[in-house]
Amino acid sequence: MPKVSPQQVLDLSLEVGRIILQSGGNTNRVELMMKKTCNCFGYPNTESYVTPTGIFISIKDEAGNIFTSIKRIDNRRIDLGKITRISRMVNCLQQKPDSDPDYQKQLSDFAAELKKIDTENPWPSWLKDICGGGTSGFFCLLFGGSWAEFAVAFFIGVLVTFGLKYLEKLAFNNFLLNAIAAALIVLLAKTLDIFVPSIRLDNIIIGGIMLLVPGLSITNAIRDTMSGDLVAGTARAVEALFITVGIVAGSATMLKIWSLWGY
Repeated sequence: MPKVSPQQVLDLSLEVGRIILQSGGNTNRVELMMKKTCNCFGYPNTESYVTPTGIFISIKDEAGNIFTSIKRIDNRRIDLGKITRISRMVNCLQQKPDSDPDYQKQLSDFAAELKKIDTENPWPSWLKDICGGGTSGFFCLLFGGSWAEFAVAFFIGVLVTFGLKYLEKLAFNNFLLNAIAAALIVLLAKTLDIFVPSIRLDNIIIGGIMLLVPGLSITNAIRDTMSGDLVAGTARAVEALFITVGIVAGSATMLKIWSLWGY
């Protein structure tokens, strides 16, 4: 018999779904983890429907009463660490013996752990900036760049990663955010080309733009479509398409501006 209220379980499962979806998880995983969470707290009759921008879930208690909640998802980013930690926590909770009588303690501990995962930042900000620079630099090498071009691409990657954190706080949409970031990459590469004339700009710009390529959105679009979630798959594909168009628009606009200046 369930020992916690349906609304408590709905709130908890919505929080599980929100964090996974906002961290870049595919809709199948979100639905599976929410269903497992409800089942662990005594509500096995659960139906959910997840899209990239919203979560709908309803549960039925033993008396046949149905409770429904909806959650709007406004922003998404990539944090595979959060997805892994929450999935592991839900799976561990599911493996506990059913004889454990203290459902309220489980609920409070689970909610506290969820909040910790959601707010905790395991990696310092400067390390993320350096990793962004490394990604840009090594992609530059992969596309045939020299070590001098690697250094320039690394520097640009660090600056763009640092700048993106503050641009995201201005609540730009994904199209505008990626267009500005792509324009910034071209602007930095063109400016550095004045002081380091021997470098090839194409390798550096490609290395920097690889930071913005929506690889996870494309992967999730394919996975959602193949698993039968056609609405979510189509939405992810359109999102990836518009991000790509934004990158092209931003970089092409900045290149055109520089060409008009005679560079």
